[in-house]
Amino acid sequence: MARPMSFARVVGSTRIGLIGTGTMGQALIKGLLAHRYPRRALTAADPNARTRRDLKRRFQVSVSDDNVSVVRRSTIIILAVKPQQFPSVIAQIAPHLSRRQLVISIAAGIRLRWLASRLPGVPLVRVMPNLPATVGCGFSAIALGGAATARHRAVASALFGAVGEVVELPEQAFDAVTAVSGSGPAYVFFLVEAWERAARSLGLPAAVARQAVHQTLEGSVRLLRASDVPASVLVGKVASKGGTTEAALKVLAARHVARHLAAALRAAAKRSRVLSCS
Repeated sequence: MARPMSFARVVGSTRIGLIGTGTMGQALIKGLLAHRYPRRALTAADPNARTRRDLKRRFQVSVSDDNVSVVRRSTIIILAVKPQQFPSVIAQIAPHLSRRQLVISIAAGIRLRWLASRLPGVPLVRVMPNLPATVGCGFSAIALGGAATARHRAVASALFGAVGEVVELPEQAFDAVTAVSGSGPAYVFFLVEAWERAARSLGLPAAVARQAVHQTLEGSVRLLRASDVPASVLVGKVASKGGTTEAALKVLAARHVARHLAAALRAAAKRSRVLSCS
């Protein structure tokens, strides 16, 4: 796991331009400001006037409806638009980019080779973040393009370290990362919903079912990280021979839950490959 260098040391007041201010874009703004990045050095572009007003009111940062003006005034450009918007956005900003700038893409499925063919010589970094970045607890994988340097690696790690943990991987691993951590929060939410429903079916009040499941989940993750032992060891600490937990685990094993989870991840990774733009 790459530990990002000091945010202030790496990023300082380098001008950042953010193109696209959806959920992940706003999570980055929040994370940057929480790390005392100067508001005056950040500009966010969004075509929606209401969104720009909301951003201005919520974060007190400079906003624009002009992507080109944002590129011209920024050293680091973060592309946080939807994948289907990339061709038009790239065509618009490409003539105004130089090798002295860094372009960071967080779009799923947009490969570095595709970007490099349209932005020759421009340093590129691809990032796969996930939804928990919105609460500062995300997991982001980064991959460097051919023109990117160690300095660019440090910058990308620091920026996304502001919203969680960061690991560097070869881009070939991104379909797997998409399946595991990119889509991963949905698996957790799916499990929680089923868990709560099952708790209610046993007679627990809805509020208690919710509290019990959420606290058990949070506590278990904290214990897992604090224990520094494999999950299988902790399973053994909960499940005693002939006890209640063992009875539940036998049902999960009989239903091949682990096998189905692996199949689900393979399906997500396969879909990621299909949707990728190379």
